[in-house]
Amino acid sequence: MLTQFKTKQVNVMMTVGERLKKKREEKGISIKEVGEKLKVKADYLSDLEENNYDKLPPDVYVKGFIKSYAELVGFDAQEMADLYNKERAIGEKIDNKKQFRKKTEKRKFSISRYIIITPKILTIFSTIVILSIAGYYLWHQLSSFNSAPYLFISNPIADQSQNEPEIEVRGQTEKQASIKINGEDVFVDSDGNFKQIIILKPGNNVLSIEVANRFNKTAKLTRNIIYEKKMEPFELKTEDNNGEVNGASMEENNFTNENLKLDGEVEFIGP
Repeated sequence: MLTQFKTKQVNVMMTVGERLKKKREEKGISIKEVGEKLKVKADYLSDLEENNYDKLPPDVYVKGFIKSYAELVGFDAQEMADLYNKERAIGEKIDNKKQFRKKTEKRKFSISRYIIITPKILTIFSTIVILSIAGYYLWHQLSSFNSAPYLFISNPIADQSQNEPEIEVRGQTEKQASIKINGEDVFVDSDGNFKQIIILKPGNNVLSIEVANRFNKTAKLTRNIIYEKKMEPFELKTEDNNGEVNGASMEENNFTNENLKLDGEVEFIGP
């Protein structure tokens, strides 16, 4: 059994312009004739009938010729004017929503909307990255070539005096640099650290620490180390006029010139 479908006519609400157009055509009046009778441009009447409201003049003028148009074709003038006001209000709400949506979409930044990733763009981007890295490396090498190498002495930190016969020189320099102390090569580890024991001689010792990098740029620091050697204890013997021998134990610096002004022969026993 076949199901029978019934069609139902749905009345779609017509706009002011569509109603006026339909009524005009039923009466057999042309737009040109309406324009001449109402003293209105035919283009305005055509835009009204086609719902091109954005091409119409200000509403105050439009409402006036809508009422005249309505009376000409047999409609209630005020009813048509009120209907036009409703249509304009609905249209403004729709326009406001569209503008709001456009503003919201503009605020949502999407890189895919503005940039299309292509093999060409990837190639250009990769080239820029490689050139940037190469440029930085070249700049770093030129800076190293033109500048003196880094050298820091942690011990001795400054000139000093000491009683010990040796001193450990410690410091740090650049990687792959070479160190010499008083012309002698010193081992430098992979981190640039170095240390060396130096034997001192009594008095002032000048330590010259020199570094050279792979570009033969050099830097030099010096330290003055005064070694004050301790005197060994010794025994001082003297013989007086009666032939008796007197002895005294002398410690380091434990004598003066007066101690040495003795009568008789003096014999030093010691180093």
